[in-house]
Amino acid sequence: MKTDIRLRSVGAIVNEDFSTARIFKYFGIDFCCGGEALLADACRVAGVDVDRVATALIEHEAESSDAVPFTKWPTDLLIDYVLKIHHRNIRANGPGLLQLIDKVADAHSDNHPELLELKRLFELSLDDIENHLQKEEQVLFPYCYNLFEAMMRGESHSKMHCGTVANPIRVMLREHHDEGTRYKYIRNLMHNFKAPQDACSSYRLMLAELEEFMDGLFEHIHIENNILFPRFVELEGRCVR
Repeated sequence: MKTDIRLRSVGAIVNEDFSTARIFKYFGIDFCCGGEALLADACRVAGVDVDRVATALIEHEAESSDAVPFTKWPTDLLIDYVLKIHHRNIRANGPGLLQLIDKVADAHSDNHPELLELKRLFELSLDDIENHLQKEEQVLFPYCYNLFEAMMRGESHSKMHCGTVANPIRVMLREHHDEGTRYKYIRNLMHNFKAPQDACSSYRLMLAELEEFMDGLFEHIHIENNILFPRFVELEGRCVR
C-alpha cells in the first residue's frame, strides 16, 4: 500500500520527481531547506490546505513525464552537475543581474523604494554565495569525489582533516538556510515577482531573471541538502576506517 502523501516528507516527494518543486513553489512551501518536514506539517507552516496541495501533487503525478531522476544519478555526476550548471550559472548570471537591478532601481526607486533594499540584499547575496561556492569547491567536493572513487575501487580512505564530513556539511546547511531565508524575503519584497503597473520592460526582465536565479538556487540547495549531503555521510561511513 502506498504511503499517504500527506505523511511523506516534502524532500522525498521532490527527490522522486523534481518537477513537483513547481507545485511547492506555487503554494509557498519550502522544499529545500525545509525538506525534512512532512507534507502535512509543511502545509501548516505555510498556511495552506494540505488537501489542496495533496490533490495537486496526485494530479501532477498522473500527468508528469518530465521528471529529472536526480536520485538515480551517481554521486560524482551530481557533483559535476552542481559545479558545471549551478556554480557556473551563478557566476555567469549574477553580476549581470545585479547591474540590471541597479539600473531599474535608479529609474524606479522613487515610486518603488523596495528596489533599493533589493539591490542591497542581492549584492550581499552574491558575496555570501561566492564564499559558499569556494568552500564547496576547495574543501567539501574534492574530499567527497575521493570518497566516491575509493568506494568504487573497494578501498578505504583517510579521515577528513576537519574530523568528519559532517562538520563542513553543518556549515553548508546553515549557509543554505540563511540564503533560503533571504530569497523568501526577496520574493515577498518583490510581490512574488509580479510587475507593478508602471513597470518598464527592464523592470519586467529584472523580475523574470531574478525569479529564474532564485529557482536555480533552490534547486541547488535541494540537491545538496536532500541528496548529496546524506550520501557524503554514508560514503564516509563506508570508506573511512
